[in-house]
Amino acid sequence: MDRSVSFAQANLGALMFGLPLALLFIVAHTLIHQTMLLTASWELLLAFLIGVLVHEGLHAAGWMIAGHLPPSAITFGFSIKGLAPFAHAKQPLPINAYRFGTALPCVALGIIPGVIGIAGNWPMVTGFGAMMTLAAGGDLLILWTLRRDPATALVVDHPDRAGCEVWLPASNS
Repeated sequence: MDRSVSFAQANLGALMFGLPLALLFIVAHTLIHQTMLLTASWELLLAFLIGVLVHEGLHAAGWMIAGHLPPSAITFGFSIKGLAPFAHAKQPLPINAYRFGTALPCVALGIIPGVIGIAGNWPMVTGFGAMMTLAAGGDLLILWTLRRDPATALVVDHPDRAGCEVWLPASNS
């Protein structure tokens, strides 16, 4: 079963799934600390650009660790149409390994920094977490499409789109 979306749809997914979470960090920080002074800076832009690259590396690391893939099974690229970098697993993965690698950047670069920024009253860290959560919105869309697929399924990462194809065992077809 095809569980892929175009990179443009993934960008819309970022707005649908990532934006509410990103705004939650900003609103929570503001309500708790009565301020959320976040100024645009070269440092924040550089952190975001590096974060986008690390985001793709975390997909790869998650799939290699949870799916026991060798580094040669991972490729990286950039979609001109979708204006999006991507990591691609060339070998089938158990669905939960795919889910882990898909969720890892949102958790590691978005949710954890967002919570730490709020807890420590560090607006730049909260802002970074919010931006990286927004950037992971397409990943959250993919996870949403996989929500009803069984743990026994295998996943083949789509080479040209965001998402995957799900292979069900004969007993679950």
